[in-house]
Parts: sequence; structure tokens; C-alpha cells
Amino acid sequence: MSDEIFFVAGSVAAVAAILVLRFSWARPRRSAALNGLGWLLLVFSLFAGAATAGAWGISVMALSAMGTAFAILAIAAWQSPPARRKPSIRRAGMLPEGDEPLRIGGRIVTFLLIVVAAMISSIALAITTRWLALLMGASEGNANVLALFAAPLAWTILAFLVLMTESRRRQLAIIALPLISAIPAFVMGSSL
Repeated sequence: MSDEIFFVAGSVAAVAAILVLRFSWARPRRSAALNGLGWLLLVFSLFAGAATAGAWGISVMALSAMGTAFAILAIAAWQSPPARRKPSIRRAGMLPEGDEPLRIGGRIVTFLLIVVAAMISSIALAITTRWLALLMGASEGNANVLALFAAPLAWTILAFLVLMTESRRRQLAIIALPLISAIPAFVMGSSL
């Protein structure tokens, strides 16, 4: 089988995988066989993309699958009936209703925890990552790349965890853990 045919077969498998999974999940009782077939088709498409064109091929297969899923969801959204009741003015707890207090102070503290404290904490975790990579024998460039990868990833995870935690004490503990983990790196003189 030539590379082009294998690549096209992978794209067709990606589309078919999403269609099979959608069909399986729309049934009253999910079928393990259909679920397995859908996931197997998806794995085949990723394998076909990787074998023929590497990372670019995997991207094309993922785009085929995501485009199919988008089309299915768009059709389902278009056909869904309108809601029976009016949506709340509150919009997911952003605005108080009636006589509820605005809690401006708490909102500002949460904002500062997410934007400032979580960012500083994620930078500390990136410094720790760089220091550990250098200790394990990574080159300077590779250690820097790992640190630059770790900082936004850590910030995203920390922001999520802080927003999902209601207790301020737990929020501060979540922020403090990466800062504490960076102490050996700071003592040894590692920095970005």
C-alpha cells in the first residue's frame, strides 16, 4: 500500500471513528463492540498519520476527527429544542442576585491569587524543573526548554486548582507547595 493511500485510509478511519462512536453513544445502551471499534479506528488513524508523515500526519488525523466531531455537534445543536425556562441573570455565579453582597474584596483576592501568586508559583516550579534537569545531566538548552514548558503548564494547573478550591487556606497551600519545592534550587543558585 503506498503512503498516499495509507494516509487517506487513516483520514477516512478518523472520520469513521467519530461517526461510530457517536452512533454508539446515541444508543439507549452503549455497545462495547461499537465503542471498541470506534477507538480502534481512531488508533489506526493516528498510527497511519504517524507512519506516513510523522507529527504532521498525526495533526492531520486529529483535525479530521475534530472536524467530524464539530460537524456532528453543530448539527445536534441546531436541531436541539430551545430551553423551556429563562436562563438566570446570574450567569454561573458571576453576578449577585437580589440583595446578595458583591464580595468585591474576595473577588480581588481570588484574582490576585490566580494572576500574581499562581504565576510566581509556576515560575518557581519552572526553576525547580530546570534545576532537576541539570542535576540529571540535561544540557543547558534542554533544561531551559523544560522550564519554559513547565511554567505555563503549571500556571494553568495551579489556576484551575485554586479556582476549584473554596477554602482560602487550601488555596494558599496549593500556591505554597511549588514555592517550597523551589527552595533547594534557589539555595543551589539555579535560575532561569
